[in-house]
Amino acid sequence: MGAFEAFYDLALAPAERLGLASLRRRLLKGATSQHVLEIGVGTGLGLRAYAPGQSVVGLDPRRPALRRARRRALRWHIPLRPLQGDAQALPFPDGTFGLVVSQLSLCTIPDPLQGLQEVHRVLRPGGVFIALEHVRFPLAPVAWLQGALTPLWKHLAGGCHLNRDAVALVKRAGFTLLGVERYLAGLLVVVRATRPPT
Repeated sequence: MGAFEAFYDLALAPAERLGLASLRRRLLKGATSQHVLEIGVGTGLGLRAYAPGQSVVGLDPRRPALRRARRRALRWHIPLRPLQGDAQALPFPDGTFGLVVSQLSLCTIPDPLQGLQEVHRVLRPGGVFIALEHVRFPLAPVAWLQGALTPLWKHLAGGCHLNRDAVALVKRAGFTLLGVERYLAGLLVVVRATRPPT
C-alpha cells in the first residue's frame, strides 16, 4: 500500500469509530440496484455500505488505493471490480448503471461538476445517485476557515477541498434531488438524487 493510502486510512480511523462507519452501513438502505458504480472508491472503507448480492465497479485514479480496496472486498465478501480511471471521463456507455455512489470523493475531483455530469450520463433514466460528502459548513466563520485552510489541506490530503457545496453541485449537474440528510451540524451530508426519466 502506498504512503498516502496508509495516511488516509489512519486519518479516517477516528471518524470511522465515532460514527462514520455506522453511517456508511446505513447509506444504501433500500437501494436495490444490483449493478453499482462507486466513484472514488479509494481504499475501500465505504464497501461496508453494500448488501450481499450487489456487484460493485470501484473506480479510482490511484492504483495503490485500488489494491487496498480489493483486499477489503475479499475480506468483506463484496464482489468488486476495481478499475483505475477518472470520474471526469467515465469509461462506460450512457445509461449503464442503476445506482452510482460517491463516498467522500467529490471533494477530490478537480472539476466536480464535470464528474457529476459524467455520473448523470452513465445513470439510467430513473437511476439513483447517492453521495456521502463533507461540505462547506453553514456558519460563515467556519466556512471562512475551511476556505483559508483548503490550499494547504488539498496539498496534504490528495486534492481534498474542505469547502465544496455538494448539494448545489448535484443540482447543477441536472439531477432531481430526492432528499438531503445533514449530520455533525451540517458538516456531513447524504444527498440522494435521480436522473429524471426521459
